[in-house]
Amino acid sequence: MAANSRSNNSTRAAAASPVVKPTLLIVGAQKGGVGKTTVARLLLHWLEENRRAHIAFDTETPLGSLIRFHDDKTELADITEVAAQMRIFDAVAGDRSGATFIVDLRAGHLYAMLDLLTDLRILRDAQEGAFDVVFLHIMGGSTESIREVSETLDRFSGARHIIVTNPGNGADLSDWEASEVRANFGRDGGVEINIPALNKQAYLEIDRAGSTFAQFVNNKRKNGAEASYSYVLRGYARNWLYKSMTEIDRISL
Repeated sequence: MAANSRSNNSTRAAAASPVVKPTLLIVGAQKGGVGKTTVARLLLHWLEENRRAHIAFDTETPLGSLIRFHDDKTELADITEVAAQMRIFDAVAGDRSGATFIVDLRAGHLYAMLDLLTDLRILRDAQEGAFDVVFLHIMGGSTESIREVSETLDRFSGARHIIVTNPGNGADLSDWEASEVRANFGRDGGVEINIPALNKQAYLEIDRAGSTFAQFVNNKRKNGAEASYSYVLRGYARNWLYKSMTEIDRISL
């Protein structure tokens, strides 16, 4: 969807293009605290707006993080266990409805996930057209994150590798912006999107409520009852969602 077709609202009626193949969206980074779950929540919001069938897997076991906000569409899954791998990847491989499967990957498991995608031939099958794999690589502000991208660039054959910068977590991304790694990524046709910062008080209020972004903006509690959230904080969230959805539109899922 073109960005200029979007109205500045929390939700919009959007006619999604027909989808034939299922899509596996993996949101990950080796480093923790870079905003992976926030991006996963935004993806779920985007899928809801575009009326795309979807399910999410929260690998932050045993308690979970994503599932606290989207318990109706999220399952806990310990990605190190074969049973959980079967639940996720068998579902993707067996889907005939064009559904989207989101994996919110816990910190420290990026390289293990890439090994798994290689060992199970998932990237090879994606390359041959069985399904689409999109890896949203969340950037932190440290040199570790830049090295992490550099070390994994050649491991995404068969998948779309999207870099996501998320300054809302307080990261200083100036080193990344000036890095040769970023320049090479761009020269090779890589896509980078930026999730803007949300007002801290609004973010804390949403976190305290345990609501989805849409529920907060629409002044609803998780049970559907009317809430009494601040109009100002809802305004900050509404504008942030508009900008974030415009960035996710650029991925062309």
